[in-house]
Amino acid sequence: MKILEVVGLTCRAGSGAVLDALSFTLEEGEILALCGPPGAGKTACVRGLAGTPPAESGRLIFDGREVTGLRPRELAQQGLVRAGLAPAPPWAITVAEAVALAVLWPRFGPLAMVLARRPDARVRTRAAALLDRVGLAAESRRRRDALPATSLARLDLAQALALRPRVLLLDEPLGRLPLEDRPGVAALIGAIRASGVAIVLTEREPAVAKTVADRVAMLERGSLIA
Repeated sequence: MKILEVVGLTCRAGSGAVLDALSFTLEEGEILALCGPPGAGKTACVRGLAGTPPAESGRLIFDGREVTGLRPRELAQQGLVRAGLAPAPPWAITVAEAVALAVLWPRFGPLAMVLARRPDARVRTRAAALLDRVGLAAESRRRRDALPATSLARLDLAQALALRPRVLLLDEPLGRLPLEDRPGVAALIGAIRASGVAIVLTEREPAVAKTVADRVAMLERGSLIA
């Protein structure tokens, strides 16, 4: 059953199209990888599907409902979540505070950045469970800005899971990591899919994407070519 349908989606930034009549469907529980070289539109695709920038034309249908034109936070509240969507405050925060912020963000918006410094017991418990799920329980008190790349990738996943996604959008979750760390993060992505979350991810190299994806398509200038 289709959970996401993208029909002729076009988004512009400045004078150029970042997505150009993009169309595809995503089934429940599926992992779809969109691949291409730098400049193909991978990051623009993830951001455009999450509502940044808003669509100029085309349709975005999520779980049978028209969601074209909704803002990123509204899409996240529906269950269409981009990793990295929760804002980062201008001051240093711990790993636990970063996840607490994501837990609070759907309800409180920017105020969550302040509330995350002293979360209540319910929020602390949920944040701790999410950190355990992504393998970061031992790093909960570390500063976010002191984390290595792989731990940051896991933290991004924890923050995204805090938003209770039904479809998760990931921008190069593996290709930017050290080779030795990729299998662990790939296994985590697989576990997220096994929990019932469908995933759209981007990668530069199709070979990397195939380690986790059910289906691989190629992007060029914001359009699918294969």
